[in-house]
Amino acid sequence: PRLCPVCGSEVARLPGEAMHYCVNTSCPAQFFQLLKHFVGRGMMDIDGLGIMQTMTLLEKGLIKDAADLYSLEKDQLLGLERMAEKSVSNLLAAIEASKDRPLSRLLVALGIEHVGSEAAELLAGHFGKMDALIAADEEALTAIPSIGPKIAASVVSYFQNSTNRDVIGRLGRAGVRLEDQARPEPVSPTLAGLRFVVTGRLQAFSRSDIADRIKAAGGAVSGSVSKKTDYLIAGEDAGSKLADAEALGVKVITEDEFLALHTQQGLGGEQSEP
Repeated sequence: PRLCPVCGSEVARLPGEAMHYCVNTSCPAQFFQLLKHFVGRGMMDIDGLGIMQTMTLLEKGLIKDAADLYSLEKDQLLGLERMAEKSVSNLLAAIEASKDRPLSRLLVALGIEHVGSEAAELLAGHFGKMDALIAADEEALTAIPSIGPKIAASVVSYFQNSTNRDVIGRLGRAGVRLEDQARPEPVSPTLAGLRFVVTGRLQAFSRSDIADRIKAAGGAVSGSVSKKTDYLIAGEDAGSKLADAEALGVKVITEDEFLALHTQQGLGGEQSEP
């Protein structure tokens, strides 16, 4: 289409891409999808804000961007559909808790094109503060190993948008963490030099929890399986990543085998089927 069917703004196709995009960053349809991403697991982890609640907040005009979440008040929410006393209290507590997520999680949650968890970790680790990242040009970004021109151009373009900068400023004023806390050296770097991919439904951990354990022990976590992957931690319904690991000869381990490896007790035995 020539115009966005939701907001009526111009539609553009980026060079080298087949898809067409609405160029309006405030488009309600785009924001609805971004908000679902922003509050999701592994992002800002705001429990209690499902699809119906999100739609209600948008329809009532209570939120127009991600920063508006942090100015919601109890009186505004009580009485809305699916918003009783207990659910409102739980939602506000989850919003408050989300303020202390690591900078890398916020970068992924913002929905910057081409910036996944691995790139966000690199950017947050290198710059340490949102202000420093905003000020970086493409040359400074591509100087970081594994940050290529496409990611660099996307990051610069995102922060050149005044609306995006305004949202980030309001997030900071609301108390959302915009810088990394000092990272201590791993106490027991049992996984130093090892690269992991996590897939499937886990029993003892969430994916973000197991990723934090890997990084704390000196290991690295990637979003996709490659020849550089040392281990795939596979839960139930592992899917295509399991097939990729088997094709590349990457070692597949369970959660229990990961814990054994983490504590240097050895994996032992043959590879287990997940």
